[in-house]
Amino acid sequence: MTNVVTIESLRPIWPLLVLVVTPGLVLLGAIAGKDSSEPNLGPTGRRSLLAVALFGLAAAVVCALLLWPVAGQSGQFSTGWFSDYLFFDPLYLFVTIFLCLFLAGVLVLSSSLGHGPAWEWPVFLALLFGSLVGLILLASARHLLFLAIALEMASLPSYVLVGFRRFNRKSAEGAAKYVIFGAVCSALMLYGISLLYGIAGSFDWPKIAQHFATAGLSPLAVAALVCLLIGLAFKISLVPVHFWCPDAFEAAGADVAAWLSVASKSAALLALARLLQVLGPSLTPAVRDHVLTALSTVAVVTMTVANLSAYWQTSVKRLLAYSSIAHAGYLTCGVLVLADTTGLAALVAYILVYLLMNLGAFTVAGLVERQTGSDHLDRFDGLGDRQPRLAAAMTIFLFSLVGLPPLAGFAAKWILLCALWRHHLTVLVVAILANTLFSLFYYLRITRAMYFSRPAPDEKPPSDIDHAPTIDHPPPAALAVPALAAVLLAVCAAGLVALFLAWGLLHSLSLSFFGLAS
Repeated sequence: MTNVVTIESLRPIWPLLVLVVTPGLVLLGAIAGKDSSEPNLGPTGRRSLLAVALFGLAAAVVCALLLWPVAGQSGQFSTGWFSDYLFFDPLYLFVTIFLCLFLAGVLVLSSSLGHGPAWEWPVFLALLFGSLVGLILLASARHLLFLAIALEMASLPSYVLVGFRRFNRKSAEGAAKYVIFGAVCSALMLYGISLLYGIAGSFDWPKIAQHFATAGLSPLAVAALVCLLIGLAFKISLVPVHFWCPDAFEAAGADVAAWLSVASKSAALLALARLLQVLGPSLTPAVRDHVLTALSTVAVVTMTVANLSAYWQTSVKRLLAYSSIAHAGYLTCGVLVLADTTGLAALVAYILVYLLMNLGAFTVAGLVERQTGSDHLDRFDGLGDRQPRLAAAMTIFLFSLVGLPPLAGFAAKWILLCALWRHHLTVLVVAILANTLFSLFYYLRITRAMYFSRPAPDEKPPSDIDHAPTIDHPPPAALAVPALAAVLLAVCAAGLVALFLAWGLLHSLSLSFFGLAS
């Protein structure tokens, strides 16, 4: 490891450096662009800060793409600075590109919703970038202390983001539940890390795996790994540490809920995949079978509990929260198919499609909530007549979440099921198929409301939001879609159709992240 810091030695972390600098530029731009006679940023200043943030994300993606030629096969492509703390491999580059592109979509959604005073916009952007950096580090950490720090870097901004809507009655409650669950799970995770260090004498995952390969897995080591997994399960929102998720999603804005539903779960799932890949070979076949059984049980219980709990929800964001928990169960099944890298490629394909359909669904929910004052299911009554394009887009996203053809949700789920079948995980295949049928009912509830229900005449929409007195919400008939949101919805919907039609391309793209493309 070199002791001289040069631009070349920092090349592997160029994307992270760009993402760290960007929120600083956003805050400086907000200070420089503020009019002394006006405490708020004007529309031009808000758009300028959005442009700075999007430019920073684009620059980070370019830096990651420049590293792609040196990534080669699925091994470490850097042995310099931070290589003892982070895995610098194709999966690190994938996480960086994926989360940066997703955050760009979330920022477009936030700009379209435009809730909150303009002076909060730069703070909001800085918090999102802080969460982004933490999630990239979480998915790429090879050092347990680095993992714990990354988890907190991702979680602390998320707590604030959930409670960011100061005029929402439920915001404080949702953020408080999120903080309490996060604190308990983080404490258990740190306790597990301390036990692992005491057992193996190292915080490095490969060295811990070597210790288990020679000394075996003691009961104390099992307890330590369980505590460590609880911290990751909290970010993934697996049962039984999922209770924070529906309340946090309902309390947060649709943009924040979309970010947490995809980014947090994806990063934590990939961190779990790394853990299993590193520790798996060091375990005896009997122990691996026990681990597989335990995680399979958690995955099946998670998807089943979430799908059944969604039946009684009347808040669309809360319903989508349970949907995201169910998909976390599906994705956890993909983590178990890690005997070869094609299993990880199936997981990546599912995550790519999950981004499009969840971002699109939360965009529609956010637009309806912003215009009517509530995300209650009855606010979607007659949306097919009032906004046929918006209703059609929502239908595409819902059907893709179920996994129906001809949409990419079906292709992603089929790729995952094929990977499970090839590894003889028949029980998981049956569980996913059964839960797909369970989920069809509550997704169709929203479709039914949009096309077969009519809003009551002259009914003032109930509001779940305590808005400032200056904000006046028009009746449902005045529902309008901002231009940026319309573009975002079109991209998500077209992407779901295109990825289904280019089914083979989706699979090949996922394999190419690990140097396995044929």
